Amino acid sequence: MIKFFVRLDSTLARLYRVSGYLAAMCLIAIGLLVAANIATRMLSMYIPGLTEYSGYAMAASSFLALAYTFQNKGHIRVELIISHLSTSKRWYAEFWCLAVASVTTVYLAFYLVKLVYLSWKFEEYSEGADAILLWKPQAFVMVGSIILAICILHNFVKFLVERLRLKV
Repeated sequence: MIKFFVRLDSTLARLYRVSGYLAAMCLIAIGLLVAANIATRMLSMYIPGLTEYSGYAMAASSFLALAYTFQNKGHIRVELIISHLSTSKRWYAEFWCLAVASVTTVYLAFYLVKLVYLSWKFEEYSEGADAILLWKPQAFVMVGSIILAICILHNFVKFLVERLRLKV
C-alpha cells in the first residue's frame, strides 16, 4: 500500500512539472506572438487574432503554472502568521487553509469544466477577428484548474497522512 502512495506521489509530481513546462511554453508563445504583432505592424500588415491568441496563451500559462508553483511553495503563504502559532494551533491553521483551498479549487475546476462543456455544446465563437471556437482556449484554463485542484487535494491528503503517522 505504501508503494502505491509513493508511486502516486511521484506521478503527481511529474504531472505538476509537465504542467509547469506547458506554462513555460505558453510564455514563449506569448513572446513570439507579441514579436510577430510588432513586426507585422511595422510592415503595415494585419494578421487577425494575434492579440487574442496572446491573451489565450496568457490565461493558459497562468492556470497551467498554478499547480507547479504551489507544489514548489512559490505561492504567497501565510507563514508570517502561522510561524508564530504553537504546534497544535499551527496544525489547525494549516488544516483550515488546505481545506478551504481544496473546496475552492474543486469548485473552480467544476465550473470551468461546465463552462468549456457549454462553450463546446453551443459552438460558441470568440468575438474577435480570429473567430475561434472558445472551448479550445478555455480547455487549457480548465486543465490547469483541474491539475491545481488535484495538487491541493494531494497536499491536503499528504498533510493528514503525516499527522496520522506522527500520532500512531
